[in-house]
Amino acid sequence: MPLENSNNSRRLMHTRSIECEGFLRDDGLWEVEAWLRDTKPFTQRADRFRDELKPGDPVHDIGLRLAIDEGMTIREAEAMMRATPYPTCIDVEPILTHLMELLGPAVTTLYQTMSHGRNPEGRGTLENQQNSGERPFFIGGCHSWCTDGPVVAAMFPQFATKPAAKD
Repeated sequence: MPLENSNNSRRLMHTRSIECEGFLRDDGLWEVEAWLRDTKPFTQRADRFRDELKPGDPVHDIGLRLAIDEGMTIREAEAMMRATPYPTCIDVEPILTHLMELLGPAVTTLYQTMSHGRNPEGRGTLENQQNSGERPFFIGGCHSWCTDGPVVAAMFPQFATKPAAKD
């Protein structure tokens, strides 16, 4: 579906999808698994480096797993490459090259994963944060949660700052 009405006909040539899932582990760490998949809606002929790919077969199927503690310190990181266009792509798996595109979505998924706390059932998003007395990790993390904005002033006035004076 196009973002805006378009009178132009068009043919799908490529799909890149990013999927992220966040978890609370039994050991207390917060974990995110993020996947980037590239597919084509047509057959790609075999060449000297790879076999034929049917429509929907992944050109890239690349994953990233991060585990963090309550202080947002990365305790574990792992890269996974289940499908790559060339065998040599696997050489960079240990150093996470080409996974930079997953870091942004993975980190924001961790924020969303942690937002309800460890026991979320029957609680509002902010209830556990408002009762803790500690500055929530998400303050300063996006535009709505900037310290000089109306949301922080209303929900967490103890952490609010005054907006900068305009010249």
